[in-house]
Amino acid sequence: MAERIIVESLRDALAVGSNIIESAEKEVLWLLEPGILALAFQFSIPKKSKMLIEKGGHVQGITKISATSLDTVRKLLDGGEELRHIDQYQGAFMLIGDKKESISSINVNTEFSLDDPIVAFWTDDQAYADFLTATFEAAWNEAVDAKKRIQEL
Repeated sequence: MAERIIVESLRDALAVGSNIIESAEKEVLWLLEPGILALAFQFSIPKKSKMLIEKGGHVQGITKISATSLDTVRKLLDGGEELRHIDQYQGAFMLIGDKKESISSINVNTEFSLDDPIVAFWTDDQAYADFLTATFEAAWNEAVDAKKRIQEL
């Protein structure tokens, strides 16, 4: 039977996301607000993604790329992540590891501190991971390659 946990702070959501990346063996997919990406560095999440990539894994991410997020995006690209830009960020986030474990939230502010209250949902339910993966893939297909977006800026 699948486990499910409600996560109530951004700090805890980042910790859970970090654990998902650390336990992934093949693939991590994420859709995150740039503010969350900046905080992810405090949890060494990009380092864990880079280690996954170095072991032959694959990381794809979607975020809104603007002048203020360029340094963060460049660091992630340098780490081997494949990134795309989405113009209209809707306040949701998701992270899926190996298409089996996920954390997601549909109501996130656009300005963040680690102790902000949020309601996120972690589960190892395969059906939910499949749903989030399909949602991610649809967004990925509509998003703009990060390198192209960087050139535009």
